[in-house]
Amino acid sequence: MPAADLNLLAINIATLSVLFFSANLLVVRTSKNHTYFPLALSFIGIAIVICQPSLKTLAPALQLSTLTLALPALLIIAPCFWLYVKGLTHSAPWRFKKADARHLALPGLGLLISFITFLLPADIHYNLLGKGDTAILEQTSALFRNFIYGLLIITFVLVLGWIAQSAFYLIKIVKRLQRYRTQLKQVFASTEAKEIRWLSGLLLFVGVAWAIAAINLLLDNLFIASEYTQDIFQFVLLITVCFVATWGLRQKPGFEELFSTESVDVEHQASFALDNNSSQVKESENISSQKYKRSALTAEMAENIAKKIEVAMTSENLYLDANLSLPKLAKHIHTSPNYISQMLNETLATNFFDYVNHKRIVAAQKLLLESELTVLDIAMQVGFNSKSAFYSAFKKHTQLTPSSYKKQNLNQ
Repeated sequence: MPAADLNLLAINIATLSVLFFSANLLVVRTSKNHTYFPLALSFIGIAIVICQPSLKTLAPALQLSTLTLALPALLIIAPCFWLYVKGLTHSAPWRFKKADARHLALPGLGLLISFITFLLPADIHYNLLGKGDTAILEQTSALFRNFIYGLLIITFVLVLGWIAQSAFYLIKIVKRLQRYRTQLKQVFASTEAKEIRWLSGLLLFVGVAWAIAAINLLLDNLFIASEYTQDIFQFVLLITVCFVATWGLRQKPGFEELFSTESVDVEHQASFALDNNSSQVKESENISSQKYKRSALTAEMAENIAKKIEVAMTSENLYLDANLSLPKLAKHIHTSPNYISQMLNETLATNFFDYVNHKRIVAAQKLLLESELTVLDIAMQVGFNSKSAFYSAFKKHTQLTPSSYKKQNLNQ
């Protein structure tokens, strides 16, 4: 076997090993959290699509069968990854619902095409998929030949559909993450560990792999040799799969700590921006009025809650808790989380994240001028989990870096 083929085989086996090992671990976790099952299906779909180099050498008898299943496997990758992201960003424990079934329409059509292909005579099946040769169709009746050509056209259209499908779900994921990160700030004072930033980094890998795969699939369906793109694709895919497997196995749903009966009010408030239709999310004024239109919170109650929160922050220094959340604050002052959120949004025109971090920055400003502590020590002392989060919040509230603020004020 040529060295180039050996390299391709080694990369392919390594990728398949990571995919199946990770899928197995994710399926085991499904018993506790259904969020991980769609990612496992995505991994299995990828494995079916890319396994040809390994099967050609190690198990040629399975090559034709897996090639027949490649179309539905290809079409299930993007929607399942979308459902995984939806589960990670969902404000309640995610379960597959009837409404989610629409995402499986295209894979279902691909599965139907595969089933019909399985029923074709063995010699036609082998020549079409195994050899990419349509000459054998000349020996069949005109009606059957036209049926097969129609099947091939539908298959090609579905391959083109996969390109559009992938772009569609990529856009949906980006928009979902933007809304999710905004909503985190309504509930948590520290969000950096929950923002799923690795998904943003993944987009670069996915974009490259997607472009190469699209070119490769188009060339294959036009029966044009594409060994060069296949090698590049396998290498990029190995890196991407390792990246997703590593982070996918570590990532927990962002609102997981709220998955309890005590946090049901927070669940409803957090789900508004994520799970309602997009027209309700676009206009911030409409969001506020619709979210709280049935609220019983009065102006007097809001003023009382504001006083309680101020006491908790200034006298009891509750903002120093690095893991402070809306439910924790609500429990501390014996008030509904929804009422606190409404008061912050409507009365103080802020969110929980910015309110708490403002208190932290005020405390940090004092320490910067009155102590010799390092910036990192100050960040940790006032409740931040990282230096980067502290820098970001400090610049947002003062328009200066900590060092610039200290230098500017000490010179006055």
